[in-house]
Amino acid sequence: MRKWENTEIEELKHLYKENNVPSDQLVKDKNALDTFVATFNNRLGSSEYFNSKEVADQLFKLRKSSKLPRIRD
Repeated sequence: MRKWENTEIEELKHLYKENNVPSDQLVKDKNALDTFVATFNNRLGSSEYFNSKEVADQLFKLRKSSKLPRIRD
């Protein structure tokens, strides 16, 4: 797995907050996760894109380190 840049992590957290779906629910719904990842990659506008597993892993890591905004369902 490649190293995430700070700008990528900040964009991931921003989109996560906008999406307003808790991470555990997001990663359980393949369609929702795929849509989230596509939006994330589109916002980055990079030629190197993240896949769903990489994004789900990073969301989990951020959640466990209390770095994701709190979302209530």
